[in-house]
Amino acid sequence: MPPDLPSVSSLGSRVSRNRWQLLKRVGLVLLCLAWVGLGLVGHAPWKGEDARTIVTAWEMVNTRDLLVPTLVDEPYFAYGPLVPQLAALTMKAATPWLDPHDAARLAAGLLLLLTLGCVALAGHELGRYSAKSNGDSLIGRFGDRSYAKNAAPGSNWAQRWLPTLILVGSVGLFERAHQLSPQLGLMAAVALGMLALALALRRPGLAGVLLGGALTIGVFSYNVTAWLWLLLPAVLLPGLHPGWRQKPYLATLGIALVLAIALYALWPWGLYQRSPDLFVQWWAAQSPSVWWDGREIMSHLGWLGRNLPWLAFPAWPLILWMVWIRGRGFNGGFRTPPVVLSACMAIVGAVALLFVPDVRPIEAMALLVPLALLASTEVDTLPRGGSAGLDWFGILTFGLTAIALWFFWWDAYINGLGSYAAELFRDAEVGYQPTFRLRGASIALFLTVLWVLLVRPARQSNQRAVLNWAVGMMLIWGLVATMWMPYVDSRRSYEVVAKLLKPYAADGCVASRNVGEAQRAIFYYYAQVETLPESKPAAETCPLLLVEYSAANLPTNWRSVPPTLEGFTVLQSGSRYGDDTEIYVLYRREKAS
Repeated sequence: MPPDLPSVSSLGSRVSRNRWQLLKRVGLVLLCLAWVGLGLVGHAPWKGEDARTIVTAWEMVNTRDLLVPTLVDEPYFAYGPLVPQLAALTMKAATPWLDPHDAARLAAGLLLLLTLGCVALAGHELGRYSAKSNGDSLIGRFGDRSYAKNAAPGSNWAQRWLPTLILVGSVGLFERAHQLSPQLGLMAAVALGMLALALALRRPGLAGVLLGGALTIGVFSYNVTAWLWLLLPAVLLPGLHPGWRQKPYLATLGIALVLAIALYALWPWGLYQRSPDLFVQWWAAQSPSVWWDGREIMSHLGWLGRNLPWLAFPAWPLILWMVWIRGRGFNGGFRTPPVVLSACMAIVGAVALLFVPDVRPIEAMALLVPLALLASTEVDTLPRGGSAGLDWFGILTFGLTAIALWFFWWDAYINGLGSYAAELFRDAEVGYQPTFRLRGASIALFLTVLWVLLVRPARQSNQRAVLNWAVGMMLIWGLVATMWMPYVDSRRSYEVVAKLLKPYAADGCVASRNVGEAQRAIFYYYAQVETLPESKPAAETCPLLLVEYSAANLPTNWRSVPPTLEGFTVLQSGSRYGDDTEIYVLYRREKAS
């Protein structure tokens, strides 16, 4: 009997559709991998956490000691040892093929992959409970695998990728996510913690193990305040939603606490076994006064108000739309698990930022994880005008920026960087002329063509607007990380300043004045010169003194006439390429007559 033709046609269409969905999934994975990989290698350690973490890992490799992190040959307990340990392992494994700092930065790529994977899985898990009904109807047999069958089917696979795409497209991660830092470990821990708390609705045992792992990663990467980011939401959730108000959830918390405390105790115990003095130094670094400062709450609140709108773009407009829709009672209101979990994590994270002694954009990276999940909840209900506006804003913004980057690079390659471009980039390196690098130019051209092909189709959808924004962000970062990376690196690298110190390394110790911790680490990495802060008693006997000046306090002819100090002779002076803010002068102490 001949087969039914409509059935054969329907089967063929389903196979074709499944193949197309598989292709799109592979494309999204490749997009995330490209975003993670671009910019990890090919540049020197940059000022800030990137330099401190890389040098700490480098010293771990040199001393073959993963237990005690050191910075400029001194114990360094400002953060946990996990990120430098991971970087030391990648440095040891990849150094034959990469420079040590590039090999260390591969650890940042691993942490980013962990973050994106956990965000995607958390979005997938929370998608089960995004019912268009009252949140109470979602509560089934807690801890029973059949609970997933009773829960709403949620969205399709593309919607579950939306949190990852929003996170990739976040302006706050543009550059900071590709630098090695303890904050990357905290962000990965928050993502894993959100996955664990979402999974607790269905698999409390596994969720407890994952939450314990998140607590361990957070405290070992960052510091004890990571537990506030994760434990406080875990404790508040039962009071916010009945889904977590079940007895099996107590097992989740119990497993997590026992596992985290047992694992975290291993490090201080190892320090005590090595030396009681090391344990005392570590314990002093755990004082609440080191990590929390309530005196600056109002100023930090103002900082969040000024900086969060651009750090969390495009998440916050989507969150405002979610608040508008859910506040009117649609789609279950605010009582669905995706909204409750994401909002609780975001609010706790924002409060945590109010108490840190020094709030910076890099500290806010972990906050972008719950904001991305929260922003994805109502993307599909955006009105056509809203999604089209976001889409066209992204196309125009990234398109014009890409054209400008290509134009200025070509003009600099032919004529040297002009004064108009230097002023636009807030740069003093007029005349910079890049060299042609086939690999970088090929990648940049490929990304540009890929972006044009992806945004060209006229069919609009809310999901496509989010995808186009993420691809546009990857395009701009890709152009910076390929064509413009040598230029950016020349401005941010301290290697040229370290060369001032290297010829005098054999003269003895070098005292330092106004030199930051990150700069001291980079000088030690490049020149193997230990600089001692002038406040330390041992610095009084150092024959050399390195002073960092602010260019605003020096005359314009400082290069030809360096500032003098009584009792010292000027040896060298210099600054980073294209940098007119930090001036370094090396002095030799005059012998008493």
